[in-house]
Amino acid sequence: MGKRFLSFLFIFFSIISFCLTGCASAKDTSEVNNSPENCAMVYYFHGNFRCSNCYRIEQYTKEAIEQYFNNELSSGKLIFKPVNTDKKQNQHFLTDYQLYTRSVVVSLVKDGKEIKYENLVGVWDYLRDETQFFNYIRDEVNKYLKELE
Repeated sequence: MGKRFLSFLFIFFSIISFCLTGCASAKDTSEVNNSPENCAMVYYFHGNFRCSNCYRIEQYTKEAIEQYFNNELSSGKLIFKPVNTDKKQNQHFLTDYQLYTRSVVVSLVKDGKEIKYENLVGVWDYLRDETQFFNYIRDEVNKYLKELE
């Protein structure tokens, strides 16, 4: 039983490691530029290589934001920005937000300065349930948008 358990752990951590380091080549996404004076920013941080789960997190996040916050996106009150942290100019985000894996971060910007942020680690918990994922993104982004009012 001990050998089976160790084998299971090895396989489990190998799969997780593979997913985190990526198993698919990523397309270059938009660069980070200055944010407006007052807005909520939603970042999806990724590297050059991503697995299917990493692509799904970006897709679900983008779709949830477009579904629930179309007016805020159009007005510039909310901005969604995928960011490749493997690019030299974006590597500071790894330490700024203490990122250790592909992540969705919501940030509140007032008077051109970031006031607060939150790493939405729950995206990994809801990855297999699109409805819960969308609701999670909606609820967390709403908290930040309400602070702009």
